[in-house]
Amino acid sequence: MARRIPVSVLLSATEFWERFTYYGLRALLVLFLVAPVGTGGLGLKDADAASIYGLFAASAWLSGLPGGWIADRWLGAVRAIWAGGGLICMGNLLLCVAPTLGTVAGGLGLIVAGVGLLKPSALTLVARSAVVDSMGVDAAFTVVYTGINIGGIAGPLIGAALAATTGWRGGFAAAAIGMLIGLVVFQRVARRLPPTAAPTAAPTRSDISKILMGLVVMVTACVLVQPSILLRLVTVIVLVAAAAGFAVLARECRDGAERKRLGLFLGLFFGASLFWAAGEQAGASLTLFAERFTIRQVWGYTFPAPWYTALYPLWVVLLAPAFAWGWQRLATRNVEVPILAKFGAGLLLAALGLGLAAVAAQRASVAPVGPGWLAGTYLLIAVGDLFVAPTGLAAVTRLVPPGRAGFATGLFLLSLSLGGLTAGLTTSMFDMSRASGHARLLGTVAMVLSAAAFAFLLVGSRQRFNTSYAPKAG
Repeated sequence: MARRIPVSVLLSATEFWERFTYYGLRALLVLFLVAPVGTGGLGLKDADAASIYGLFAASAWLSGLPGGWIADRWLGAVRAIWAGGGLICMGNLLLCVAPTLGTVAGGLGLIVAGVGLLKPSALTLVARSAVVDSMGVDAAFTVVYTGINIGGIAGPLIGAALAATTGWRGGFAAAAIGMLIGLVVFQRVARRLPPTAAPTAAPTRSDISKILMGLVVMVTACVLVQPSILLRLVTVIVLVAAAAGFAVLARECRDGAERKRLGLFLGLFFGASLFWAAGEQAGASLTLFAERFTIRQVWGYTFPAPWYTALYPLWVVLLAPAFAWGWQRLATRNVEVPILAKFGAGLLLAALGLGLAAVAAQRASVAPVGPGWLAGTYLLIAVGDLFVAPTGLAAVTRLVPPGRAGFATGLFLLSLSLGGLTAGLTTSMFDMSRASGHARLLGTVAMVLSAAAFAFLLVGSRQRFNTSYAPKAG
């Protein structure tokens, strides 16, 4: 009898297509928005396109908070994945119709809502898939994480290739069809998972009306309010939400040691926000630079500019096993690198990556530069990612008051939203039509990251207090 495919593998296939959409849009969205109307684009200014990308990237991460709440309270994880996948598919199909700012805003809104429902729900099912597959939870998460990153590689490669040969609609249609495939695969997952507790309530008509009204208001704001103004408004809202979240945690601190740990967590939040401001340049300034100022020929073949963005997740997939082995080796020797030092190293690598791109932009003022410059940029940022992302998520449960890990994880994810907003904001502030504008932008962000990196490394070298939680008796 043939061996059944592990549930975690099938679940990773669903996550593959969700990430296919996100990373595909990360690669295509800005270029689609600035492309002339005659080529199927919207013909927007660079600043407006960068602002819309920043809003999309931030909203995709923010949506997990209300999406997870809706899944827990009303839908349950399985039905939330069905609903989320359906919304992602419809959003991509809406992007395929005659492009207007309204249809694009509506399509992106549906995709954001779908990601918010699907992603947290899929991650909550990983532990259940481990039970069915008789494997460890860490192993199951590794399988799903691999599917996520492979989707991040395939999205730009396939989407950009289709957009270049069949038009922009081809890239969006591929994501829509792929998400349908992901839901077909998920059907095999759903019937093999053990049952869970039913949702705690059913939505009322009032609840549904409020959600629909909120979606209408957001889409209307995207159409009527200038993107750069909306970007600044959302940035303020996210900053206020983050400040409120830390205030809630501060009130629950019981002594000076807990407040000190929370202060460290605040520092990590600040550092992560800066790092993602560099990482999300992949979908903003770096994509525009790749399109306008690089040589995109290898062995006589001219490849689409969005293919560069596939290098980021590719480097992560290739290097993650080496990092996991290295941290394990250090742990067996009782060597622990301070958390702040890890963050400092990640920020410094991101600064070097953007600094490399800034040098390339200076050279591009004379003539287009070769592919190696951006390949090196994405390599350095990806290595920095492996220092920052796992460290930050692992630190959450060690640094916040007991019983608040879930809340703190959601709070930490706000750093991803701030990173996307900052990437859009910084790109909109410089002239992206000139290589010198790219050089100034990338050099400025690199200098800010360098200053933060040295601050983290300096404080990290002096870090002496215990960062693991030891709750008081009683």
